[in-house]
Amino acid sequence: MILPLDSDLLPVVDYDYWQEISADPAMQSDERIRCTQEPWYWLVNYAYTLRKDENVMGGSVERFPPDEYLRYICHKWFTQKKLAIDKSRQMRMTWLFAACPLWMSQYRKNEEWVCQSKKEQIADKEIIRRAKFIWEKQPSWLKPQMKYSFCKMSFPTMNSTMIGIPKGGDQIRSFNPTGVFIDEGGFFEGEFEDCRTAALACCEQIKLVCTANAGQWDDFINDNMRN
Repeated sequence: MILPLDSDLLPVVDYDYWQEISADPAMQSDERIRCTQEPWYWLVNYAYTLRKDENVMGGSVERFPPDEYLRYICHKWFTQKKLAIDKSRQMRMTWLFAACPLWMSQYRKNEEWVCQSKKEQIADKEIIRRAKFIWEKQPSWLKPQMKYSFCKMSFPTMNSTMIGIPKGGDQIRSFNPTGVFIDEGGFFEGEFEDCRTAALACCEQIKLVCTANAGQWDDFINDNMRN
């Protein structure tokens, strides 16, 4: 694997290059190989997000932004088994943390990523369907076979899955996943610590993202910083 900080920050696939690739199966094969080896290259060249804009009906579809801070966090996602991000709003972190397990699931065998949010409906809407959106916007020659159902994306050729679950320590204990992504755990109404403890017992990789919030999340973040 070529780690994000070892990849070029900016995309290289412009309109002319896209047209050239679309007409050349040999170039498509080269691009598929590169995308399976270089997650940041795949992300900034072939991943599209939906940006909500009050002036645009339904939002605008945009290629994933090649921002330095996002590349740095993406690098940490792939190099740190346990990662916690305390963030402000509108930083594209949920999109990034939906894209990373998607990359793992569509390009690595036997991956199982559990994505936990406050409710099942939120896990499906804010994480699984964001990953599905990214998958759908890839060119047909790049995206692998995928099956979607509520709170689940499965990749049959890779035997890999992304699964959305609601808050609660008992929820994660039902799985033995590759890793877990807990989104906005500080808003789990006092259940964040139980979810985090349960994840420690069954997951080798734990990725946490939350908007700055008082309570268990604040205690957790500040304790880690002091230690």
